[in-house]
Amino acid sequence: MIPRTSSDLDGLLAEAKGQNVEVAEILGALSDEAALWRSDEARWSAAGHIAHLVIINTAYLGPVESAIEAAVTAGAPRSDGPYRHPSVASWFARSMEPPPKRRMKTFRAMVPDPGASRAEASGDFDRTQGRLVAAIERARGLDLGRVRFRSPFLSLLRFSLGSGFEMLLAHNRRHIWLVRELMATADFPGS
Repeated sequence: MIPRTSSDLDGLLAEAKGQNVEVAEILGALSDEAALWRSDEARWSAAGHIAHLVIINTAYLGPVESAIEAAVTAGAPRSDGPYRHPSVASWFARSMEPPPKRRMKTFRAMVPDPGASRAEASGDFDRTQGRLVAAIERARGLDLGRVRFRSPFLSLLRFSLGSGFEMLLAHNRRHIWLVRELMATADFPGS
C-alpha cells in the first residue's frame, strides 16, 4: 500500500523486514543446484530472481537516498500526511503486484547473471533490504508525496518517496511469488 500517513511507514518497515526473512528462508532451504535451476534458458533461477531484485533495488535506492538527504538538508516541509502521490506511480506499483498478469520485458541492465550464486544473492538482498529499511526510517516525517526522485531507468519518470517505497516492496513481492511458482514446478530439483 502506498503510504497515505506517517503511521503507514510501520507497515512498510514490517514488510521490508519480513521480505528479508522470507528470501533468506527460501534460499537457505535450497541446494546450490536448486537455487541455480532454470526451467529453460529464457527463464531465471531462484537465485536469479533475487539477484534481479538486488539490481533494481540498488538502482532505485541511490536516487531515493539522495532525495531524502536533499529534503532533510534543505529543511523540506515536514508532514505526517495525508500524502498525495502521482497517479502514474500508483498504477505502476499496482502493476507489480503478484501474481503477474503479464510478463514484462526486462531491460538488459536489469537482467541478472544466470550464474549468480545462492549465497551471493542472499547476502546482497540482505544488504539492499537493510538500505531500504534505513531509507524508510530516515524518511519518517518528510512529506512522502511531495519529495520526489527520478527513475534510474527512465529519467522522464518522477516518483514520490512513498510510491517509490511501495514499488520496491511490490516488485519484491512479485519476484518472491515467481520464485515460489518456479519451486512448485514438477521438474524443480528436490520437488
